[in-house]
Formats: sequence, structure tokens, C-alpha cells
Amino acid sequence: YFDVLNFSYTCSRFNSVARSGEIWRLKLFQRWPSLEMRYSPKQQYNWLLEFQNRFRCGRLVRDLLVTFSPQFYHKDEVPSEAFRPFVEIAGQSECMMRSVLNELMVLLHDKERKHTDLTLKYYGEKVLRYMQHQHLKGEWQKLLEQPEEQQSLLEGAVLFAQWNNPSEDMTVQAVVQQIYKIVDRVRADIGTRNPDHAAIRDTRNQAPPVLSRNECRQVLEAINHILYNQMNFRGNIEEYYDAKNSFLPYVLERKAGIPITMAILYAEIAKCFGVLLEPVNFPNHFLLRWHDHPEGDTPDDYMYIDAFGKGRFLNRRECANLIDIHGVNWMPDSCYEAVSSNTVFTRMVNNLLSIGRRQAQMGDSSLVCLRSNLELALLLNPGDIENALLQARVYLHLNINLAEVMASLQQLLERPEAEELSSQIGHMMVKATQQQLIKDEPPKVESKPRDDKKNFNTEEVIYSVGMIMRHRRYSYNCVIYGWDPRCEMSEEWMIQMGVHNLPNGPNQPFFNVLVADGSNRYAARENLEHHQRPCEITHPEIGRYFQQFTGNYYVPNEELKKRYPHDEQMTRELYPSGDPTL
Repeated sequence: YFDVLNFSYTCSRFNSVARSGEIWRLKLFQRWPSLEMRYSPKQQYNWLLEFQNRFRCGRLVRDLLVTFSPQFYHKDEVPSEAFRPFVEIAGQSECMMRSVLNELMVLLHDKERKHTDLTLKYYGEKVLRYMQHQHLKGEWQKLLEQPEEQQSLLEGAVLFAQWNNPSEDMTVQAVVQQIYKIVDRVRADIGTRNPDHAAIRDTRNQAPPVLSRNECRQVLEAINHILYNQMNFRGNIEEYYDAKNSFLPYVLERKAGIPITMAILYAEIAKCFGVLLEPVNFPNHFLLRWHDHPEGDTPDDYMYIDAFGKGRFLNRRECANLIDIHGVNWMPDSCYEAVSSNTVFTRMVNNLLSIGRRQAQMGDSSLVCLRSNLELALLLNPGDIENALLQARVYLHLNINLAEVMASLQQLLERPEAEELSSQIGHMMVKATQQQLIKDEPPKVESKPRDDKKNFNTEEVIYSVGMIMRHRRYSYNCVIYGWDPRCEMSEEWMIQMGVHNLPNGPNQPFFNVLVADGSNRYAARENLEHHQRPCEITHPEIGRYFQQFTGNYYVPNEELKKRYPHDEQMTRELYPSGDPTL
């Protein structure tokens, strides 16, 4: 934009054009198209100032991000205080907040692949997650402060998806538009079944009609026909524990979900026709209920809907059959009661906490899913002692946010109901204090040069950092990010993993690998082989160690190069013509 301003001084006519708002509005949205939807058409803006701030903000954000890898490469996670410079920039004005978030979004989603620095993207995603969470906390608070009957399950489900997918552009408006398309198809189907049905009028901008019992049932039957028979929505039995099943925008995109997200979608469609379906927090299988017999209010007076099971209509006894426990065919009345929106949101969070724990067991060193949903769980239920302790343990494990840990533990210690845990809390406080006293210096990591024959026997280390491999036994794809001339794990680990049963045992090179399923593993040389068709490895930590994918191998970033100074050259020499089979 400097060139435009400089050239404007050569001609009075062009100067007036260059100083007008329209040209800078056009240039702003031409360069950053995704920004346009962030501006209100009813508000006046200084477009030159908006463009200048966006341009300046881009440079500031990137200059800050470049400093992250040298600071935090040796840490499993970035502490909250590291994000303060970004918060300060964004806090200058609404324009700067828009610009910071947009720059991070562009960095992560540039389809033209101008930003191929994977390390920059890796830390950019962490900054964006933090910034989005700060914004979403306010949105959650607004929702939770509303009267219970006004709290929207749909809005909460979208906020939940945004919280767990902060780098994706998810909005309530986009979800509502998709649901309206389903509603239109259901309405058309109702019209073919009953041309006189009260619900065939489009009432999206007005109150839905009052329906008879028979008309309500016709609506539910039409929903089942369109949603499951025509549009092929289904419960995702095959990939039940895929986190995307918990996010409504992905459920709409993939037409598959778990009971709770399928139920929210189903209830929202029914709501558009004036059919009230209440959430039922049934054990192991979330359900909806419809008041089939309004004259009574016992569990037997309701019809239950299994949105996960193609909208099956169930009675009380049939619901009990959903419990996978031999001999159980009756559940207490409390299991059939309608629950609050907060209870629904809490169950959604608990589902993700379970997935987060599973990912931690699989080697997710950053514990992103677990950490994010612990924070949200405590936002929904601030007094939850169990989750507060778990969050403190996670932060201690990652050695981050220690001041926050101390404050949280001190508050717990003062609560009478936590008296039985005082010894455990005291131990954690001592540990936090000790960790705070340790100087925040990067650890001295041993460099592994391949020409150091005195300290390293590297002749048998025939694979190098950045190479894409395939596991011979388990067939998973992975990329090497570290190695040892022999197994360096404990004897207990080697016994557990059967290392001594390998033909070459522990006396062979072992490689640290990032696996495509998101896990980190330690694999013996004899179990690895060159991948015949190298592919990108979709691991969340790929940018922590690598800066670029060439099509055949990964290029290590500056921090990884310091540890393995000769590996990049060795990898390049293995692919002289770009053919991985050579």
C-alpha cells in the first residue's frame, strides 16, 4: 500500500482517489477476503486505517511467532503468559482484534500454500486457540446467564464445537442454515402425507403452530424418513470415539454422530415445527422424550426417541434394553427425567474428557483435548473438585501455568468438602512451588552428530530424521523425529513391549516417530521400512519438529537440526531424484 500512497502524490486526481475510503475497502477485501464477513454493513469505517492496521498487525503477529520455537521447543506446551503480547495487540481496538485473529486464520488455512512453514503454523494454532478461548468464555457466560428455559442447546452445541476447533470457521448462522434445508425437506414430506397439516407453512420467522397429538407424531415420522432414509444420517458405530462425532457442524457435514449430537440435531428440527422434545440423560445412551400422553407425567406417559438409532420410538422397557448389562430390564424413574441444558453440555464435555484421556495414553504429549475440555468443564461447573485437581495435575505435568495451579489449589484447600484431600492437595502445592523455583532455562539437550564416532556408534543408524516410514508389523505410517543407537527405555518398558523378543533385541537403533494416528512411538530399526509412497503425516506435533514437507520427506526445523546436525543432508542424499524407492 506504500506504493499506492507514494504514487498518489504525482497526480491530484489520483491523490483524491487514493485518499478515498472505497479503494482501501476494495483492497482490504481483495487481499484478505475472509475479513469481509467480520464487518457490519451498518457501521462506518476508516478503510485506509483498517488496511494499515491489518497490514501492520500481520507483521507483528509473525515477528512474535518466530520467537516461539526457540523458547518452547523443549516444552510440551506453551504457558499462558506467553500469549500476553498477542492479547495486548488485540486489545488495542476492535480492528486489531479482527486483524490478529484473521492473520492467524490465514496462516493456518491459506489454500495457495504461501505459508509452508509448519513450525510457524504449529505455534500459530496455539495462539489462535488461546485467543479464541478468551472470546468464547464470554459467549458461554452470556448463554449460561440466561434463564434455563431460554438456553439454546443448538447455540451451546456450536459453542462447544468452536471451543474444541478454534482454528475452524464455525458459526451458529451456518449451522442454522443447514438445519433449515433439512426442515424444508421435512415440511415437503409432511405435505405429501397430510396436505392439511398445520406445520406445512414456513414459520421460521414466527411462532410455530400448535399441533395435535397426531400431527406431532406425523412430524416425527417425517423427520425419521428424511433424516435417516433420504439423507442417510446415522449413528457412527464404526468410529464411535472419533471426536468429530461430538461437534454438530461435523455431524451435519459427515451425516454421522453420537447419541447426544444426533439428539440435539433431531430436537432442533422438531422444534421448528412446534414439537417439543426434551433431553434425557439416560445412562450410556442419550435420548429424547416427547409427551405422548399429556394427561400424565410418569415415565410411561412419554415416548422416547433414539436419534442415534434412526429415530426409533421407544417405551420405558425398550429404553432399559439399551443398557448393555445382562439381566437389566428396568431403570429408576430418575433416568427418564428431562435434564437442564447445563447437564447436556456437561455430558458433552465429559465425552471429550474421556477421549482426551485416551489420547494421553496413546502418547499425546500436549494433552490438548484433555486440557481444553477441563477448562470448559470448570467454566460450566466451577465447583467441581475432581476436575480442578485433574487440571492442576495436567498443568504440573506440563510444567505450565504454575501460578494458576497454586491459586486453584489454595482455593480447594479452603473448601470444607475437600478436607479429605488436604494431604494430596498439599503435596501438589509443594511440587508446584519446587517447579516454580527451577530456573526457566531450556534443558541442555545432547547433540547427535553422525561423525562423532567416539560417543556414538551411528553406523547402524541407517535411517534419518525427516524420513517417512512404514511399520512392518502394524502397517502404520510415520515420520522419524529422533533416534538412539540402542534402546534407551527402561528395562520395565522393554519387558512390557517385548523388546527382548525381537531378533536383534534392544541392541539396535530405535527411532522416535510421529504416527499418522496422532500417537508418538519408539520403534526398533528392524520393524521400520521406507515408505514406497511417502505421504504427509497428519500428526498434531508435526510443526514442532519440522518446517516443511517436500513431497518425499520432512525438513527439520532449526531446533531439531541442532540435535541431529547431519540428518537433513543424509535424508536428501537418499532421495537424489525425488524417488523414495532409490
